[in-house]
Amino acid sequence: MNKEILTLEEAAELFNVSVKTFIKLLKEEKVPARKIGREWRFSRQALIEWLSKGESHDYSASEGDTKEYFNEIAPKWEEIRKGYYDESIKNHLVGLGMLNKKMTVIDLGSGNGYISIAVAEYVKKVIAVDISKEMIKELKKNARSNGIKNIDTLESDGLEIPIEDEAVDMVCANMYLHHIEQPEMAIKEINRVLKPQGLIFLSDFYEHNDMELKEKMHDLWPGFNECKIKRWFADNGFSGIKITKVNENVKNTGQTPNVNIFALTANKRL
Repeated sequence: MNKEILTLEEAAELFNVSVKTFIKLLKEEKVPARKIGREWRFSRQALIEWLSKGESHDYSASEGDTKEYFNEIAPKWEEIRKGYYDESIKNHLVGLGMLNKKMTVIDLGSGNGYISIAVAEYVKKVIAVDISKEMIKELKKNARSNGIKNIDTLESDGLEIPIEDEAVDMVCANMYLHHIEQPEMAIKEINRVLKPQGLIFLSDFYEHNDMELKEKMHDLWPGFNECKIKRWFADNGFSGIKITKVNENVKNTGQTPNVNIFALTANKRL
C-alpha cells in the first residue's frame, strides 16, 4: 500500500485489524485523523509515527454524549417519546404478520421496550440491546409490570453484539440507525447475527432538515434517503427490500416534529 491518504478501511488494513477494531481504537485513543464531511481520512505517515494535531477524540465524543443523554432521560423517555412518534410503528410491525412463536428476535436500540414489549407475546424470545444501562433498567421495569418474562437484555451499541453468528430469526431496529456514525457497520452486524433468510424490520426518519430535532435528540444523521438506505442493505447481504411510510395518517399536534417515518423490511440472502 503506497497511498499517503487512507480511507477508514485502508487505515484498518495498514494496522492489520478489522474495521470494527479500528473504529474502537478511534473512540478510545488519540489517533491522528481528520474528518471530511462524514468520512474519516488518515495520513499514512502520521498513523505510523502516531503524531498529528488531529485527534479522534474530537470526533467520537458524540457517542458518549448520546449515551449520557439517554441515561439521564430514561425515566422520562415514555412521555418524551410520545412527542416524536406514536404507536403506529409497533402496530405496523405486528400487523405485518412476520412474527411467530418459534422466533428469537433482537431489538436493537430497545430503549425502554417500545418494540420489545410489543412483540414479546408473539415470539419465543426477545433480546433487547441498548447502549444505555438506565434505559435497560426502565425496560426491565416495564416488562415486569406487564408480566413479560421472555425478554433478555444486553448493554451494547449494536456494532459488536455479543451473540454468535446466525443466531436469531429477526432483528428489529426502531429509531436506532440515526444514532450510528457508520450505519453500514451496523447493517453488517445485523446480517451477521441473522440466520439465512432471517428478517430485518427497521424504522427511522426519512431524511429531513430539522436540525433542532437532530441536535435535541443527539442524532448523528438527520434521517435517511430512501435510495441510499436501500442500497446499503442490498450491498450488505439483503434482498426483498421494501420501504413503507408508516405515519402518514398521524396528525401533527404541534409538539410532534414535522418529519416522516418509514419502515424497511428485508431478508438476509442465502
